[in-house]
Amino acid sequence: MSTFLWSADEDLPDVVKFFTYSIDKDKELFYYDILGGIAHTLALYKGGIISQDETRAIIGGLYKLKDRKDIDFSKYEDIHTAVEVELTNLIGEPAKKLHTARSRNDQVALDERLYIRDKLKDYLILIRDIIKAFLDLATISLDIVVPGFTHLQPAQPILISHHLLAYVEMLKRDFSRFCSLYPRLNECPLGSGALAGLDFPYDRFLVSELLRFNNPTSNSMDTVSDRDYLMEYIFNMLILSTHMSRFGEEIVIWSNPLFGFVRISPGYTTGSSMMPQKRNPDIAELIRGSVGEYLGYLDTLVVMMKGLALTYNRDLQMDKKVIFDASHSFLILLKVFKGLLENVEFDRERIKENLKDEFLLATDLADFLVNRGIPFRSAHHIVRNVVFYCQEHNKSFSQLSKDEWERFHEEFLALPDNFFSFENSVNRRDTYGGTARNQVEYQILLNRKWLEESQSQVEMVASVSIEELVSGIKF
Repeated sequence: MSTFLWSADEDLPDVVKFFTYSIDKDKELFYYDILGGIAHTLALYKGGIISQDETRAIIGGLYKLKDRKDIDFSKYEDIHTAVEVELTNLIGEPAKKLHTARSRNDQVALDERLYIRDKLKDYLILIRDIIKAFLDLATISLDIVVPGFTHLQPAQPILISHHLLAYVEMLKRDFSRFCSLYPRLNECPLGSGALAGLDFPYDRFLVSELLRFNNPTSNSMDTVSDRDYLMEYIFNMLILSTHMSRFGEEIVIWSNPLFGFVRISPGYTTGSSMMPQKRNPDIAELIRGSVGEYLGYLDTLVVMMKGLALTYNRDLQMDKKVIFDASHSFLILLKVFKGLLENVEFDRERIKENLKDEFLLATDLADFLVNRGIPFRSAHHIVRNVVFYCQEHNKSFSQLSKDEWERFHEEFLALPDNFFSFENSVNRRDTYGGTARNQVEYQILLNRKWLEESQSQVEMVASVSIEELVSGIKF
């Protein structure tokens, strides 16, 4: 016989139980349900709603319950039922007062916010770690020049460090998005009741303070039906996974022997089941493919929420299929991405061998003419003719004679001897945010300063444990 909070003697067909129960997912909220229960009990006591003895019994029982490993959750409808019934079995009659001034509607909203708040802190720590890994790799790669691409076609020479710093900027935006979620997430739902608030002397500001929320939520109807924080949480995952996916694709391309830009440690590649010579960038490929998972989660939430009349509807239970699966997989994704990044090594010799296409310097030639007074559109046309001539005669820029250069424009006679150096080309891009070495070194310095300063934003995310909460109780 299953146990329900809403009926003592009613049972449901097995198929209906399977369809409606959330316990297989929300049992992950066990710790947070107990944590919220302890804070709620203190608010009941401070309001004179329960006695000191009842308070001691309930909190003592909940504290013991947190360490139970033998609970058969499968017989319960949801985690709230499990905690209340198990507490009743443990301490008897006082447990029946725990649900006073509380609905499962505001209770689950609390549990989810507490859960996501802890995960948010984990993600912020890992994002900073990944940024540091990018900065470390960029720092040791400042001497490496590679082709930069547009449309996946060779375009201009850049420092590979400059390329890596592009991902640092993406990740800093991701970090900022998760940080900006925090104040909207960190509002306490308890005391909203089922939808209309409470008919009890219940101090919502006290319970909010106990659980280290910034403040209570401001409208009980919005509170019990709000899942904006969860949609935003998943959206942030989606954007970050998109950035990781882009880098995963770069690793797949760079590790192809035709490029040979990178070597990946064996722990982050796999062998072929048929071709013994192959090592496949499977980890990078799986990272690349991860976006679809989070897009699916977000789609589930948005479709679940659209058109829901206020206030609570059972549809909202379907968020459990998202919140835990997404949180677990995202934590693993961040850890694996960090590991891959730390196990990538650039092949300097191979890159140097492949960096021979002087057409990468065509824009430099056009800019050279512009700097000598030629309008850019005219300069572009002149250099295009030079490129066509070189292609037709199978020559590179540096193989052209002075007579050949003069044929296109007399200003080319002033080209410096070292003009066709890729390193010099890179260093000519000496504007803020450009690829010149001194600009890249400056950005690395700024980003390391950002790492130091951003630590305070991680520490800003509050957390509270059952032990901390209980140890601070004074009657």
